[in-house]
Amino acid sequence: MAARQQPRGTSLEVQYEDFIPKSEWKDQPEATLLTIDLPGFTKEQIKVMYVHASKMIRVTGERPLAGQRWSRFNKVFTVPQNCLVNKIHGTFNNNSLTITMPKETIRKMPNLPEASKTVVEKVEKLEEKKLLEEGIKKEKQEEAEKKTKLLEEKEGILRKLQEEAIVKEMVEARKLQEAAIAKEKTEARRFQEEVIAKEKAEARRLQEEAKTKKMAETRKLQEAAIAKERAETRRLQERAIAKEKAEARRLQEEVKAKEMAEARKLQEGALAKEKADAVKLQEEAKAKEKLEVRTRPVSGKASEAVKSAKEKLSYFVVKEKLRGKGIMEKIRGREITSEEKKLMVNVGVAALVIFALGAYVSYSFCSSPSTKPE
Repeated sequence: MAARQQPRGTSLEVQYEDFIPKSEWKDQPEATLLTIDLPGFTKEQIKVMYVHASKMIRVTGERPLAGQRWSRFNKVFTVPQNCLVNKIHGTFNNNSLTITMPKETIRKMPNLPEASKTVVEKVEKLEEKKLLEEGIKKEKQEEAEKKTKLLEEKEGILRKLQEEAIVKEMVEARKLQEAAIAKEKTEARRFQEEVIAKEKAEARRLQEEAKTKKMAETRKLQEAAIAKERAETRRLQERAIAKEKAEARRLQEEVKAKEMAEARKLQEGALAKEKADAVKLQEEAKAKEKLEVRTRPVSGKASEAVKSAKEKLSYFVVKEKLRGKGIMEKIRGREITSEEKKLMVNVGVAALVIFALGAYVSYSFCSSPSTKPE
């Protein structure tokens, strides 16, 4: 089985495989049978043709295989001499083609007279001559068939060479086309890579510029934010310091006002108490003097002690009044200090002690038993 390649007008090549079928002749009394085994073929894929010029039967067929492969065959059979050509027929069954070729029937003549025998001999001679002519004709046909076969083989060789040349040209053309396509692809790829590299470099440059610009903007915004934050912090600190100073000044003023009010209150209370005690002592002293004057005379020493106590009392009262007047002026001018406050309290306490002592002395002298003059 040989394989051939034959183009069919497209870029795809069809590969043919030549198939040589098995054949068998069977001679029967009435006909000659030709059986051809064609496995894999169908009735529609087979063609049977009788060639009158050469008295031969040509059987051809082809069927597709896998891919672009085809199987084909072309077989020629010689028809027997005693065959009725117009009654040749064929059947296809179970992958076998059976061609039936009926025979010509020659009937024997009965015994004839001499004249008839001569005629019969003449007929036989004519038949022999005819058979001889047919043999010669058959030989000529065979020679013609051989020449035709040689021509067909030569045409097949030429066709094969042409097909091989066409295939070779197509292969060369395909190679050149593939080389051109590969070159175009390589050039296109190189150009595309250059374009991509250029675009990447441009994109990288733009990205770096944008990054630098963004960093500068960010730094500027950060510096502005830091400056703003520092100014705000400074302003808040100054406001807090001013507020603390105002609060401290207010608290100091409140403390000073409170201390001055307390000092004024203590001073006023002490003065009022001193005045009340002084008035009370004076009234008591006057009452006692009046009583003593009425009842008995006072001794010289007692009168001197009372007089001395009165003088001291009046001196301290005047001194305290003067000192109190100066302190009041200081309190109005908000110039009093903590030492002066302590001094005011001590003066008040000393005045009370002096008044108490004077009262006690006066009471002691007045309540002592008087001695009658001798």
